[in-house]
Amino acid sequence: MSLSIKIVEKLKGIKKPVLAIYPVIIIITIPSLLIINTIWNLKSFNRDANFIVRHQALSIAEVLTPIIKEKISSPNDLKRLLNEADASNEDVISAALLKEEDGDFSIYVSTREDDSQEGEMAALNQLAKGFNQPIAGLTYDPNLQKDVWNVIVPVVNEENGNFFLKIVLDTKSVSEILSRTTKDSVVILVLLVVVTIILIANHFVFYLRSLKTKQLEELDRLKDEFISIAAHELRAPMTALIGYLELLRGKIAPSEVEKIKPDLEILNSLIGDLDGLINELLDVSRIEQGRFQVNLVDVKVEEVIEKVVNVMLPQARQKGLDVVFAKVDLPSIKSDPDRLRQVFTNIISNSIKYTLEGRVNVSANLEGKFIKIVVKDTGIGIPGEELTKLFSKFHRVQDKKTIEVRGTGLGLWITKQIVEILGGRIGVESIYGTGTSVIITLPVGSSS
Repeated sequence: MSLSIKIVEKLKGIKKPVLAIYPVIIIITIPSLLIINTIWNLKSFNRDANFIVRHQALSIAEVLTPIIKEKISSPNDLKRLLNEADASNEDVISAALLKEEDGDFSIYVSTREDDSQEGEMAALNQLAKGFNQPIAGLTYDPNLQKDVWNVIVPVVNEENGNFFLKIVLDTKSVSEILSRTTKDSVVILVLLVVVTIILIANHFVFYLRSLKTKQLEELDRLKDEFISIAAHELRAPMTALIGYLELLRGKIAPSEVEKIKPDLEILNSLIGDLDGLINELLDVSRIEQGRFQVNLVDVKVEEVIEKVVNVMLPQARQKGLDVVFAKVDLPSIKSDPDRLRQVFTNIISNSIKYTLEGRVNVSANLEGKFIKIVVKDTGIGIPGEELTKLFSKFHRVQDKKTIEVRGTGLGLWITKQIVEILGGRIGVESIYGTGTSVIITLPVGSSS
């Protein structure tokens, strides 16, 4: 089975997070909270309303009861008394004294001419008689055309009849309670709705991010695995190809070598490019998997740079360029000479590739506890919007001036990783159309 098929099968096997529990909890919890809140508010309202009207009526009855007992035989005095009670309390709509004989209720005295004891009032009267305690009820008064509170309070028990004080109260005070309760309920409901929306929105945001992150992590892992496998698989035939090329050279007669020399040089160049690509892929794999190793020894940075410059000079002169390095004596540092050579080769090679005319200047100086290396060219430069992405993996500056320059976009990423592994830092300064400076700083002393 090919590597590409294996990767496709692994991509198909990426599992999505199970989202059953969280939505079920939300769907069950939120409506339940709303129902509980509504029931609680209704019970609270009814309890508060009943308590207030009962308390208000009992307060009035407590004042009137002794007087009613004294004047029970004088209806006119009782009516005057009830009128005074009605006038002294703005919540009292009317008051009446009911007489009960043999289960029937009749109006003994009332402050209203249209007072009625039928329908709901008859039921309230019977309840007050049966329980022998104050009973409150919200009923609709057809004469007043609104809901009122009726409170029936037993006041006098005699052999010839029982008397009950009926007080009709306006719902204004209760409406205030209702308004307050409704307001509190609305606030709670709004808060619950907002919290619910936030929870659900965050749930889906986190879900999508989690899903995307898992997919990206899996893709990244598969990509690294592909790079590692591909690089190792290419290494064996590349080594064999180089060996067969050397063997072929040995079998060709000296007189024939000159004839095919240009072809051999092209073949060598292509093999060198392919070998460089394989090395880059292997470096990426090692860095990603934390297996990239360095061998720290005492190194003279200027000597490493000098050797790299000498190797790169022929390539530069083929383009009519010059590479200048003003060598100065610098203190030794703890670093890996092979990795430093790789870094400087990549940077100077890029400067030569992207410089059409002029030269490449390389300098190295001691600045405090660091050695600062600057590779400055007179090349095409880098657009400002590309600078932040320059050291990203697989990123290449793409425009009409660079389209013919070959590369993978891995070199600068690998260079940055190596410099940082060696305890240094790397940065770029560039003006598009003028040139580019790559600055590397390496610590003097032990590398991190």
